[in-house]
Amino acid sequence: MREKLFDFIFSFGMMLAGVLLLFLSPISFNAKKEFRGIFPASGARAEIGGDLSLIFPPSKPAVPFLKSGNISAPPNLSAISAIAIDGNTKSILFEKNINEVRSLASITKLMTAMALLDLPIDWSSTAKVGESDFDGSDHHINVGEVYSLNDLWHIALVGSSNTAMNLLVRSSGLSEEHFVELMNRKAKELRLFSARFSEPTGLSAKNMANAIDAAKLLRDALRFDKIFTTLQIGEYFAKPIGTSKSKQVWSTNWLLTNWVPNNFKVEDIAGKTGFINDSKYNFAVSLTNKDKRQIIVVVMGANSNEERFSEARDVAEWAFENYIWPDKNI
Repeated sequence: MREKLFDFIFSFGMMLAGVLLLFLSPISFNAKKEFRGIFPASGARAEIGGDLSLIFPPSKPAVPFLKSGNISAPPNLSAISAIAIDGNTKSILFEKNINEVRSLASITKLMTAMALLDLPIDWSSTAKVGESDFDGSDHHINVGEVYSLNDLWHIALVGSSNTAMNLLVRSSGLSEEHFVELMNRKAKELRLFSARFSEPTGLSAKNMANAIDAAKLLRDALRFDKIFTTLQIGEYFAKPIGTSKSKQVWSTNWLLTNWVPNNFKVEDIAGKTGFINDSKYNFAVSLTNKDKRQIIVVVMGANSNEERFSEARDVAEWAFENYIWPDKNI
């Protein structure tokens, strides 16, 4: 009797174990099959050495911050409006009336230059200076002379020649009206919301922007190698086609030529000047220090030609002295 009872219990136990095994087996199998390592969303993946390596979004660059302790007094400016921004993060380091919209004068030529580079232009081709191109105050080139477009480009940006810029725009094949439309469209694309343009040279007081957008304009323009390298030329020689004598063109940027003394290296200076009666003396410049930190400074409405350069220099030196740039690895 005991043996029968033992056999019954053993058989029942085996049957129960079998049922439990059949029930649990699919769950265990599916759990193993469906398991995946789940990580925070990280954008695209890159395949390295046959393995998938997660690429996380880069962290935002750390912005410079004022030193603790004694901060030197910021420079006292004659300029009506001025700004200094960090070239990397665009954070504001110095400001004075930065939202006041003012005439850009020849800083306009930065936008004109970018619009020209968006077009399929043959810079080795030539063009003849016409009466309609000529600005009566221009001492660089004369009506009837023929230049390569590359020479005209340098005369327009190094020497800030209105005549050369007019001829470049005419040589683009577009009407001035259509070209100005391109300039204003590009300003919107670059999110320069205060900027507006009515002609390509800067002679019109209607070419306007505030200091913030003027600084961004220079920063965006310097991303074009052709603009950056040209604005670093202190002295250029242009040669009219069919003549043997070259014409000397000095940069209007007196920090670059060191006519206003400064401690920045030539290769660390790139800027554009502007002046009409309505704007007074304007200057937008990129300056880089020995630690390779870049600052964009804009001075608008300074009292004199020399002051726009000395004030831009002083603002940059003050910012470099009083701000700390965090290490890139922080």
